[in-house]
Amino acid sequence: MTLSAMQITDLKYEKSDAIAWVRIDRPERRNALGDTTTRQIAQVCQDAAHDPAVRVLVVTGVGDAFCAGGDMQDTFERGRDMSAQQWSDRIRNGPNVLARLLQTLDKPVIAAVNGVAVGGGTTIALACDLRITSDQARFCLPFARIGITPEFGCSYLLQRVVGLGRAMELLLLGEFIGAETAERYGLVNRVVAHQDLPQATLQMAQHLAALPAEALARIKQLQRFAQSNGLDATLEQEALSLGQCFTSEEHRAAVARFLSRKPR
Repeated sequence: MTLSAMQITDLKYEKSDAIAWVRIDRPERRNALGDTTTRQIAQVCQDAAHDPAVRVLVVTGVGDAFCAGGDMQDTFERGRDMSAQQWSDRIRNGPNVLARLLQTLDKPVIAAVNGVAVGGGTTIALACDLRITSDQARFCLPFARIGITPEFGCSYLLQRVVGLGRAMELLLLGEFIGAETAERYGLVNRVVAHQDLPQATLQMAQHLAALPAEALARIKQLQRFAQSNGLDATLEQEALSLGQCFTSEEHRAAVARFLSRKPR
């Protein structure tokens, strides 16, 4: 389904100065993921991926929450009569699609965590490349407490971001942690004052948008490749990637700009 063919009801989606902003817009439900929210996020991310004018993608929430996870009423209550197979298919066609898309997108993806991030809210942020967060944000992975297991690639991503021990702690205990603890665990990259988050996010996005897009895409590809391959294979990929970069117009333009600078 194309973006024009899909009704975007749960999001605000806008593009400005090479940056695409995806704002989950269900503040009355603390931006919980409704029946179609995940698919809508995936659709707008696809649109950003294929738009050459977009160089950076930002995911955030409207109001005082980033995302409160799955909507208990809209998602779980309506799914009470679904079979195990139906639930598995729903996960394959929703969370799995979005997590894979965010991880493989050739453009940098920033999660701007403006408030509480519970369950799917934390795991969506994990699937992004960079996480900048308000000092008022809180994180929780309460899957065990409600008798389910993680989604959005959390089992793959979390231990790679914070280590296996911390991942076990966060998943088995299901406790809330604050922004400073999240930063100490390595769950987020930066914590800023709540009122400064919009400007700090914009500055980060603008910085990335000004960098050579091909180099950023290849850097992302190399990091993902190295996660599941050994040193020799990674060295070969680096050689191939550098060969392409050294012959690119973006590299030549960057070198020309560097050489044109006046010596101090």
